Amino acid sequence: MAEKEKKEKKQRTPRTWSSTKVLDCVAYFAIMFIAIALIFRLAFKQNTPDVANAFGSIGECLSYIICIWLGLYWTLRKRGTGWNKRNIWWLIMWLVATVAIVVIYIFAVI
Repeated sequence: MAEKEKKEKKQRTPRTWSSTKVLDCVAYFAIMFIAIALIFRLAFKQNTPDVANAFGSIGECLSYIICIWLGLYWTLRKRGTGWNKRNIWWLIMWLVATVAIVVIYIFAVI
């Protein structure tokens, strides 16, 4: 009976989305926006249009999101037997850096 239950569990449908798939999608669009911005800058060397700056800003923002997201994954990864004092400091430092990036970025854009 136990073997039959194991086979039934293995035949479940796979997840259609995951956080890594979302991250891959965000990374793809970040690269596209940055590429478009660089093409505009190259095409209009002297007079960089506002569109190029807009695409560059969007790509930069998405890149920050990707880096923050991956940093959180790395920080939350359990080391050894679980959480200890050293791990919580990694999380606190990530949180401080993330808040600093977000606040400074918002003030720079406004």
